[in-house]
Amino acid sequence: MGEWIRATTLPMEPPIAYGAFHIAFFLCGLLVVVPTAIFLSCRVRERQGDRILFAVGIFLALSEVYKQFFYTFYYGNGSYQWHMFPFQLCSTPMYLCLLLPFVRKNKIRRSINGFLASFGLMGGFVSYLSPESMCRNTWNMTLHSFLWHMLLIFIGLYAGFRMVRTRELTLRGYVPVAGVYCGLGVIAFGINCLSYDAVGFDGTLTNMFYVGPHNSPLIICRDICARAGWGVNTVVYMLSLITCAFLFYLAFFLLSCVLKKRACEA
Repeated sequence: MGEWIRATTLPMEPPIAYGAFHIAFFLCGLLVVVPTAIFLSCRVRERQGDRILFAVGIFLALSEVYKQFFYTFYYGNGSYQWHMFPFQLCSTPMYLCLLLPFVRKNKIRRSINGFLASFGLMGGFVSYLSPESMCRNTWNMTLHSFLWHMLLIFIGLYAGFRMVRTRELTLRGYVPVAGVYCGLGVIAFGINCLSYDAVGFDGTLTNMFYVGPHNSPLIICRDICARAGWGVNTVVYMLSLITCAFLFYLAFFLLSCVLKKRACEA
C-alpha cells in the first residue's frame, strides 16, 4: 500500500490563498452545488433525499479512507497520524449523512438536518475563507480537501433548502442542533484524551474540534489558552461557533418565513 501511495503521489507547490486555483475552484464549485442543491430540494422527496446524502456520505468515507492511508504512508512512513483522525468538525457531516437514512424519529432527523445546514455549511464556507489548511504540497490532498469542503457546502445547502421546503424550521429548533454539536464535542474531547501523547510527522498534536486538553493552535484561541487555560478557551470557542452557526441556521429560517408569507398572500 505504501509503495502504491508514493507511486501515485503528485507533488505541487501549495496553492496561494485567494490565488487563481483557490478562487477558480470556489466559484466553479458554487456554480455547480448551489443550483444542484436548490433543484434537488424542490424535486426530490425526503427519503430519496436521504439516499442522496447517504451516497455523498459513502463518497466522503471512501475518500477519507484514502486520505488516512495517504497520511500514514506518505507523510508518516507507515506510522498512523493521530492528528488526522477523521473527527474534526468538517468530518462530522460524513457520519451524519451515513446515519440519516436509518433515523426514524422526526425530531432527531430535524436536528441532524439542522446541524448539516448550520455547522456543516459553516465549516465548508469558513475553510474556503481561510484556505491555508487546504493548500497542501500534493495534488492528491489539495484536491481532496477542496472537493471535501465544497461537498460540505452542497450538503449544508441541500439540508437547509429541504427544511425550508418542508417548513420544519423554528428558532427553538436550533437548541437540539447546538446539542448535537456539544455531544460531538464531548466525543472529540475523549479522542483527544486517548491520543494525548500522539505527535504527528510535523509535530502537530491531536486536538479534534480544538476543545483540548492541548492548547488550540488557532489565532486568538491560542492567546486565550496562554492567558486563561484551555478550559476557558474551549467554552469561549464552542459558544462562538454555536453563535456563528446560528447565523447560517437563521438565514434558512428567514427564507422559510418569506416563502410562507408569499404563499399566504398568493
